[in-house]
Amino acid sequence: MSRRQATNPAKVKADIAALAAEAPPEAFQPRLDIRRRPSVALLCVLSSVLLLISFAPFDHPLLAYAALVPWGLAVVGGHSGRWAMLWSFVGGWVFWAAGLYWLSWVTAVGYLAVAPYLACYWLLAGALLRGGFKRGWPTWLTLPVVWVALEYARSWMLSGFTWFDLAHSQYTHLRLIQVADLTGTYGVSFFVAMVNGAIIDALAQPLFVRTRGAGRITRKIAVAWLACGVAWGGLFAYGAWRVGQQTRRPGPRVGVVQLAFPISLVRAGASGQKIFDDHVDNTSPLIGADCDWAVWAESMTGFHDLDPAAWLDVDPDARRRDDPQRPRYSPAERDLIRTYQSNLLTLGRLLRRLGCPLLAGGSMPAIFGGEEDLTCNSALLYDRVGGRLALVERYDKMHLVPFSEYVPFRGGALDWLYRLLRRLVPEAMPQLEPGRREVRFEVEGRRGRFRFAVPICYEGCFARVCRRMVVWRGRKQVDVLVNISNDGWFVYQGPKWLVLGPETTHGSTELPQHLVQYVFRAVENRVPVVRAVNTGISAHIDSVGRTVETVSHAGNRRMVAGTLVAETLVDDRVSPYSLAGDVFAHGVCLAAVVGAVGVLWLRRRQEKSGCRG
Repeated sequence: MSRRQATNPAKVKADIAALAAEAPPEAFQPRLDIRRRPSVALLCVLSSVLLLISFAPFDHPLLAYAALVPWGLAVVGGHSGRWAMLWSFVGGWVFWAAGLYWLSWVTAVGYLAVAPYLACYWLLAGALLRGGFKRGWPTWLTLPVVWVALEYARSWMLSGFTWFDLAHSQYTHLRLIQVADLTGTYGVSFFVAMVNGAIIDALAQPLFVRTRGAGRITRKIAVAWLACGVAWGGLFAYGAWRVGQQTRRPGPRVGVVQLAFPISLVRAGASGQKIFDDHVDNTSPLIGADCDWAVWAESMTGFHDLDPAAWLDVDPDARRRDDPQRPRYSPAERDLIRTYQSNLLTLGRLLRRLGCPLLAGGSMPAIFGGEEDLTCNSALLYDRVGGRLALVERYDKMHLVPFSEYVPFRGGALDWLYRLLRRLVPEAMPQLEPGRREVRFEVEGRRGRFRFAVPICYEGCFARVCRRMVVWRGRKQVDVLVNISNDGWFVYQGPKWLVLGPETTHGSTELPQHLVQYVFRAVENRVPVVRAVNTGISAHIDSVGRTVETVSHAGNRRMVAGTLVAETLVDDRVSPYSLAGDVFAHGVCLAAVVGAVGVLWLRRRQEKSGCRG
């Protein structure tokens, strides 16, 4: 056959028509039935692998559109329902255990507990999907409703965990993710799950149905692919419109300093003085860069309570009032005061040379109703006021990480449980007091007055937290989100006995996955995001989710230090998501609850009918 004949569109069309007219008997099989138990197990594990490599840093987003198909076929087509549900759980456990391996470097107990907990979401999704399929519900609709509802539930349960939402696999598809300013990440997840469901429908149901003299494609399959096509067209048309809007204007120029200080539970880290000194030295490239403000990463001031008002006027050699012959402070306290004063003077000289304020992460005493020995994880804005260094504003992290920054049940009747759980959390993780006050910083820069909010580390993974920072009473309150993080916990350090020694360090997959979260925060709220992260990845992301520049990439084996000057563009748009929040997710959850109740009601009705028969 010639090449022209083989690729003739008319002939291809005729072949398809002939296939529909004389479909093979296999095309009319009533339902998928997987009787071999090893096949069910392998399909579930295969989904775990495919889904994992669709996310950063592997970045194979197209795989996400079929990654759930093997698991879905095993769930709806497995001959034994109990076996299918068991391996639905195991498949989820494999996915989470492999995807969150870096958590074991911080807390082995937490790692061993979180993987089976998160696998329960796969088990529940599998049970609902199988129940709906048996009742003839279209998988292309059932799967996205169930999966997105569980993603939303996971973002709230036990304070929330938002890692590995399906949408995160698509962060490089700029036009597709623009719908996040309407639906949040859940709209993108819904579309990815819809395509997976359409493929499952095509493989698990008869491709053709018999007619009088021939056969036609099953209506359910045709509707599924028509719905996917319409959704794809709508998403990309909306995305092209949003990306093409001219709504941005020159914003603040933000200087970012990134250093690399790995943190280990078994190895001594850098001293607070070294962290401070290295940051001062590495900020010098920003001198003369005409920045509106500079940023150091989370906890990178190196010391607890570096407040000029508390230390600069203290006389370390002061005497006691009741006994002038005795010094007021002990030798250790005098040394600490002198160290703080020296560092604050150094910081003041640095700001004078920079000609702009400095935002830095540090630890500060709790100033509201907390215990005296508790501190806050704070973002501190230093500036020169009247020729003198001052702490002009602070924000204390409000959304703390459970079983890390805080252990539940402290105080009260369940304090015994708190003491028990506290033993499972390493002592290197001090317990923090959550902030009680939302703060929006304001800086009068060279290009005008700009406002910014500071989600600290894991806070920025929660869309609801960042949305609350951006919009208040229907008005956009900030121009930029500045994220400060410390990802030094998630850097691998080679054992000391290796020839290369402790210099054998490289970033885990947590680093790029953390960055992806802020791509969606930028799109959801139409604000640029600037990140300053210890061990990286520090970055500048614009308001359409484009990663404009990074300091370092996770592919670098050794962590590097560097600076970045972000030329931000302020976006005047107020997104519907910022105003309305997770309305889409709420609607999906309502549909999921109605569907779950429907499955249970129909099952009970069938059982009663069977008993009567």
